[in-house]
Amino acid sequence: MLRKIIIIFLGLLSFSQVSAQIDQDTTQNSEKQNPNLIIQNDTTSFSSDSALIKRQEFITDSLIARETFVKDSLYHRKQILDSLTFLKQELPKLIAAAIKSVNEEIIIYTDPINIIGDSTLSNFTYRLLSQKVDAPYSPWRPTIKLSGSSFRLKIDTVNKKVISVRSPEMNYSFKYSSNERIVRMNGRSTILKKRTGNYYKFPIDSVFFDRKGRVVKLKKYVQYFEATKNYKKGALLYADIEMIKEFDYFSDGVLSSYRVINYCGRETGESMNKVCHTVTYSLSRQGRKFIVVKKNEPESVYSDGTFIFEFDSNFDMKSMEFTNVTKKLNRNYIVELNEDRNVSRYLYRKDGIINKTILISYDNSPNAKHKVETVVCYFEEDGVSYYQKNTTLGKSRTRNKLTMKWNPWK
Repeated sequence: MLRKIIIIFLGLLSFSQVSAQIDQDTTQNSEKQNPNLIIQNDTTSFSSDSALIKRQEFITDSLIARETFVKDSLYHRKQILDSLTFLKQELPKLIAAAIKSVNEEIIIYTDPINIIGDSTLSNFTYRLLSQKVDAPYSPWRPTIKLSGSSFRLKIDTVNKKVISVRSPEMNYSFKYSSNERIVRMNGRSTILKKRTGNYYKFPIDSVFFDRKGRVVKLKKYVQYFEATKNYKKGALLYADIEMIKEFDYFSDGVLSSYRVINYCGRETGESMNKVCHTVTYSLSRQGRKFIVVKKNEPESVYSDGTFIFEFDSNFDMKSMEFTNVTKKLNRNYIVELNEDRNVSRYLYRKDGIINKTILISYDNSPNAKHKVETVVCYFEEDGVSYYQKNTTLGKSRTRNKLTMKWNPWK
């Protein structure tokens, strides 16, 4: 029985080998008989791998592009920030020099310029002891906008220098010497028409800074050029020194003295470089009160004297008083503000009595014909106002002393 089983098993094994050989031979014969026969293999695994590779490449390219964009954005923002940091350091002293050149008032200090966000600079604000006791808004706190189309500047990016600054308040270009504390400012030329002809007047200032970047001296010169019939600049005629301004400061940077030296000029018939007039302002402080002693040379009995400016905690002016050297003239002005910290009323006091006020109203609406209107009120000895004048509209009105009712504006 066992022998039969072995024989059967060997037979089956021989049959399977023969069948396999037949299949192989059949395949080879088919290829020989039909050489165009295409035998397709299973490529499903290969296609899946290719799509995955392409997807990975796309993700990698996207990440590289995003990384490049972020780097470029950060670099661009850094460039802007570096430029703003440079301007924050350089602009204050140049603008201060320009303002002190064109402004005759007592500028006591300037506010710092700040970087807002990472794309713009704050406004330039300076503080002065204003004697304008009829001006609207806040004349002791003028502001220059450093953004927008009204403010323009040019920069030498190679040497990192501000070349020019232009705004409604000033128009100057700057030239630098080997001495970093001396800068030349070129102003805007104007045309003078005289009997002898037309001339170009070209202002030039030599500005001297201290080691902290504060203006200590301004020498103001004027160059005169011929002007052709077509108003083109011709040959240089002569140059005159016009004025020298000198500034001293307290240890905290607030102005302590201010001196203006005026020269006579050729048109006066005096010799060149002759001083015709000098005025000196000497400052002292008591808290938020500034005391200024003004002295003219030659002496001026009318304008020489002492000013007292008093400010509140926000450094808004509360009052201004002037007494001349003879003590015969005393003027006292009180300032009242509105919610926007702008002047709403000036009160003029003489011998302890209010004899005049100026009312100032503002209209900020887009279609306002007059943004500011000023009304002057005059008071009589009884302390009542019977007459008002609107200086903006050119109208006035009176009050009936019996009924105390105001008549219409005329």
